[in-house]
Amino acid sequence: MKRLYSDLREMTDLVTEMGELVTDMLSGAIDALVNSNEVLADEVKKKYERVAFLDSLIEDEALRILILYQPMASDMRFTATALKLITYLERIGKHSKNIAKAAIFLKDRPTKYFSSEIYAMCDLAVEMVKGVITAFETKNIEGLESYHETDDKMDRFRITVIEENVKHIMEDPRSVEAYTYYISLAKYLERVGDNACKIAEKIIYMVSGKHVEVGDSASAL
Repeated sequence: MKRLYSDLREMTDLVTEMGELVTDMLSGAIDALVNSNEVLADEVKKKYERVAFLDSLIEDEALRILILYQPMASDMRFTATALKLITYLERIGKHSKNIAKAAIFLKDRPTKYFSSEIYAMCDLAVEMVKGVITAFETKNIEGLESYHETDDKMDRFRITVIEENVKHIMEDPRSVEAYTYYISLAKYLERVGDNACKIAEKIIYMVSGKHVEVGDSASAL
Protein backbone atom coordinates (compact mmCIF):
# COMPACT_ATOMS: atom_id res chain seq x y z
CA MET A 1 0.00 0.00 0.00
CA LYS A 2 2.88 2.36 0.79
CA ARG A 3 4.25 1.77 -2.70
CA LEU A 4 0.86 2.67 -4.23
CA TYR A 5 0.71 5.98 -2.38
CA SER A 6 4.32 6.71 -3.30
CA ASP A 7 3.51 6.12 -6.97
CA LEU A 8 0.36 8.24 -6.74
CA ARG A 9 2.40 11.05 -5.17
CA GLU A 10 4.93 10.82 -7.97
CA MET A 11 2.17 10.94 -10.58
CA THR A 12 0.64 13.96 -8.81
CA ASP A 13 3.99 15.75 -9.09
CA LEU A 14 4.25 14.91 -12.80
CA VAL A 15 0.72 16.15 -13.58
CA THR A 16 1.40 19.31 -11.58
CA GLU A 17 4.63 19.85 -13.49
CA MET A 18 2.79 19.42 -16.78
CA GLY A 19 0.06 21.82 -15.68
CA GLU A 20 2.53 24.47 -14.57
CA LEU A 21 4.50 24.07 -17.80
CA VAL A 22 1.38 24.48 -19.93
CA THR A 23 0.35 27.55 -17.89
CA ASP A 24 3.82 28.99 -18.42
CA MET A 25 3.57 28.31 -22.15
CA LEU A 26 0.20 30.03 -22.41
CA SER A 27 1.35 33.08 -20.45
CA GLY A 28 4.56 33.25 -22.49
CA ALA A 29 2.75 32.91 -25.81
CA ILE A 30 0.36 35.72 -24.90
CA ASP A 31 3.25 37.89 -23.69
CA ALA A 32 5.05 37.23 -26.98
CA LEU A 33 1.91 38.12 -28.91
CA VAL A 34 1.19 41.36 -27.07
CA ASN A 35 4.81 42.53 -27.10
CA SER A 36 5.84 41.18 -30.54
CA ASN A 37 8.61 39.14 -28.87
CA GLU A 38 9.83 36.55 -31.35
CA VAL A 39 12.53 35.19 -29.02
CA LEU A 40 9.97 34.43 -26.33
CA ALA A 41 7.63 32.89 -28.91
CA ASP A 42 10.40 30.51 -30.02
CA GLU A 43 11.03 29.53 -26.39
CA VAL A 44 7.34 28.72 -25.96
CA LYS A 45 7.34 26.52 -29.06
CA LYS A 46 10.33 24.53 -27.77
CA LYS A 47 8.63 23.84 -24.43
CA TYR A 48 5.96 21.80 -26.18
CA GLU A 49 8.46 18.93 -26.52
CA ARG A 50 8.50 18.57 -22.74
CA VAL A 51 4.69 18.68 -22.67
CA ALA A 52 4.49 15.83 -25.19
CA PHE A 53 7.06 13.84 -23.19
CA LEU A 54 5.14 14.28 -19.92
CA ASP A 55 1.91 13.31 -21.67
CA SER A 56 3.37 9.94 -22.65
CA LEU A 57 5.17 9.42 -19.34
CA ILE A 58 2.09 10.08 -17.18
CA GLU A 59 -0.12 7.92 -19.38
CA ASP A 60 2.29 5.00 -18.98
CA GLU A 61 2.51 5.57 -15.23
CA ALA A 62 -1.28 5.76 -14.79
CA LEU A 63 -1.85 2.56 -16.76
CA ARG A 64 0.87 0.81 -14.75
CA ILE A 65 -0.82 1.83 -11.49
CA LEU A 66 -4.23 0.64 -12.70
CA ILE A 67 -2.87 -2.74 -13.79
CA LEU A 68 -0.49 -3.33 -10.89
CA TYR A 69 -2.56 -2.13 -7.93
CA GLN A 70 -6.17 -2.10 -9.18
CA PRO A 71 -6.88 0.85 -6.86
CA MET A 72 -10.30 1.39 -5.33
CA ALA A 73 -12.62 4.39 -4.80
CA SER A 74 -10.82 7.73 -4.55
CA ASP A 75 -7.48 6.36 -5.75
CA MET A 76 -9.18 4.99 -8.84
CA ARG A 77 -10.90 8.34 -9.47
CA PHE A 78 -7.61 10.18 -9.08
CA THR A 79 -5.78 7.91 -11.52
CA ALA A 80 -8.60 8.09 -14.07
CA THR A 81 -8.69 11.87 -13.70
CA ALA A 82 -4.95 12.14 -14.30
CA LEU A 83 -5.37 10.22 -17.56
CA LYS A 84 -8.06 12.68 -18.67
CA LEU A 85 -6.22 15.77 -17.48
CA ILE A 86 -3.09 15.13 -19.50
CA THR A 87 -5.17 14.96 -22.69
CA TYR A 88 -6.62 18.42 -22.08
CA LEU A 89 -3.29 19.83 -20.87
CA GLU A 90 -1.57 18.58 -24.01
CA ARG A 91 -4.20 20.33 -26.12
CA ILE A 92 -3.71 23.58 -24.21
CA GLY A 93 0.02 23.24 -24.79
CA LYS A 94 -0.59 22.76 -28.52
CA HIS A 95 -2.89 25.80 -28.67
CA SER A 96 -0.25 27.82 -26.80
CA LYS A 97 2.32 26.73 -29.36
CA ASN A 98 0.00 27.90 -32.14
CA ILE A 99 -0.48 31.27 -30.40
CA ALA A 100 3.32 31.59 -30.29
CA LYS A 101 3.47 30.87 -34.04
CA ALA A 102 0.84 33.55 -34.63
CA ALA A 103 2.90 35.99 -32.52
CA ILE A 104 5.87 35.45 -34.84
CA PHE A 105 3.77 35.93 -37.97
CA LEU A 106 2.05 39.08 -36.68
CA LYS A 107 5.25 40.67 -35.34
CA ASP A 108 5.81 42.71 -38.51
CA ARG A 109 2.17 42.96 -39.55
CA PRO A 110 -0.30 45.73 -38.71
CA THR A 111 -1.80 45.31 -35.24
CA LYS A 112 -4.38 48.08 -35.63
CA TYR A 113 -7.19 45.60 -35.15
CA PHE A 114 -5.73 43.72 -32.20
CA SER A 115 -9.03 44.29 -30.43
CA SER A 116 -9.93 44.65 -26.78
CA GLU A 117 -11.84 41.36 -27.09
CA ILE A 118 -8.61 39.47 -27.88
CA TYR A 119 -6.91 41.09 -24.88
CA ALA A 120 -9.87 40.07 -22.72
CA MET A 121 -9.72 36.49 -24.05
CA CYS A 122 -6.00 36.34 -23.24
CA ASP A 123 -6.63 37.37 -19.63
CA LEU A 124 -9.53 34.94 -19.20
CA ALA A 125 -7.63 32.01 -20.75
CA VAL A 126 -4.68 32.41 -18.36
CA GLU A 127 -7.03 32.88 -15.39
CA MET A 128 -8.97 29.71 -16.23
CA VAL A 129 -5.90 27.51 -16.70
CA LYS A 130 -4.20 28.79 -13.54
CA GLY A 131 -7.43 28.17 -11.64
CA VAL A 132 -7.78 24.52 -12.60
CA ILE A 133 -4.10 23.77 -11.93
CA THR A 134 -4.44 25.28 -8.46
CA ALA A 135 -7.63 23.26 -7.90
CA PHE A 136 -5.81 20.06 -8.85
CA GLU A 137 -2.92 20.80 -6.49
CA THR A 138 -5.11 21.82 -3.53
CA LYS A 139 -8.17 19.63 -4.27
CA ASN A 140 -10.25 22.74 -3.60
CA ILE A 141 -13.08 22.79 -6.16
CA GLU A 142 -14.75 25.98 -4.95
CA GLY A 143 -15.60 28.17 -7.93
CA LEU A 144 -15.06 25.54 -10.62
CA GLU A 145 -18.77 25.06 -11.27
CA SER A 146 -19.01 28.73 -12.31
CA TYR A 147 -16.51 28.20 -15.14
CA HIS A 148 -19.44 27.98 -17.56
CA GLU A 149 -19.97 31.74 -17.09
CA THR A 150 -16.39 32.50 -18.12
CA ASP A 151 -16.70 30.04 -20.98
CA ASP A 152 -19.78 31.91 -22.22
CA LYS A 153 -17.78 35.16 -22.16
CA MET A 154 -15.04 33.54 -24.23
CA ASP A 155 -17.62 32.40 -26.78
CA ARG A 156 -19.08 35.90 -27.09
CA PHE A 157 -15.65 37.49 -27.47
CA ARG A 158 -14.71 34.97 -30.17
CA ILE A 159 -17.83 35.76 -32.19
CA THR A 160 -17.11 39.50 -31.94
CA VAL A 161 -13.50 39.02 -33.08
CA ILE A 162 -14.61 36.95 -36.06
CA GLU A 163 -17.25 39.48 -37.08
CA GLU A 164 -14.83 42.41 -36.76
CA ASN A 165 -12.09 40.77 -38.77
CA VAL A 166 -14.38 39.53 -41.51
CA LYS A 167 -15.49 43.15 -41.91
CA HIS A 168 -11.85 44.30 -42.05
CA ILE A 169 -11.04 41.66 -44.68
CA MET A 170 -13.80 43.01 -46.90
CA GLU A 171 -12.57 46.57 -46.41
CA ASP A 172 -8.87 45.76 -46.88
CA PRO A 173 -8.35 42.46 -48.75
CA ARG A 174 -4.57 43.04 -48.92
CA SER A 175 -4.31 42.34 -45.18
CA VAL A 176 -6.38 39.16 -45.31
CA GLU A 177 -3.55 37.02 -43.84
CA ALA A 178 -3.19 39.16 -40.72
CA TYR A 179 -6.93 39.32 -40.13
CA THR A 180 -7.20 35.56 -40.61
CA TYR A 181 -4.57 35.10 -37.91
CA TYR A 182 -6.61 37.25 -35.50
CA ILE A 183 -9.59 34.98 -36.15
CA SER A 184 -7.40 31.92 -35.51
CA LEU A 185 -6.13 33.48 -32.28
CA ALA A 186 -9.68 33.86 -31.02
CA LYS A 187 -10.35 30.20 -31.83
CA TYR A 188 -7.19 29.03 -30.05
CA LEU A 189 -8.01 31.07 -26.96
CA GLU A 190 -11.60 29.87 -26.88
CA ARG A 191 -10.43 26.25 -27.13
CA VAL A 192 -8.02 26.84 -24.25
CA GLY A 193 -11.06 27.90 -22.24
CA ASP A 194 -13.04 24.85 -23.37
CA ASN A 195 -10.26 22.52 -22.28
CA ALA A 196 -9.95 24.32 -18.94
CA CYS A 197 -13.68 23.67 -18.45
CA LYS A 198 -13.18 19.96 -19.16
CA ILE A 199 -10.32 19.87 -16.63
CA ALA A 200 -12.61 21.57 -14.09
CA GLU A 201 -15.26 18.88 -14.66
CA LYS A 202 -12.75 16.09 -14.09
CA ILE A 203 -11.34 17.69 -10.94
CA ILE A 204 -14.85 18.11 -9.52
CA TYR A 205 -15.42 14.41 -10.18
CA MET A 206 -12.05 13.48 -8.66
CA VAL A 207 -12.79 15.33 -5.42
CA SER A 208 -16.55 14.87 -5.02
CA GLY A 209 -17.47 11.90 -7.18
CA LYS A 210 -20.08 14.11 -8.92
CA HIS A 211 -20.37 14.49 -12.70
CA VAL A 212 -20.93 18.19 -13.40
CA GLU A 213 -20.89 19.88 -16.80
CA VAL A 214 -19.32 23.33 -16.70
CA GLY A 215 -18.61 24.07 -20.35
CA ASP A 216 -19.26 23.23 -23.99
CA SER A 217 -17.57 19.84 -24.44
CA ALA A 218 -18.16 19.86 -28.20
CA SER A 219 -15.50 22.48 -28.86
CA ALA A 220 -12.73 21.29 -26.53
CA LEU A 221 -10.66 19.69 -29.30
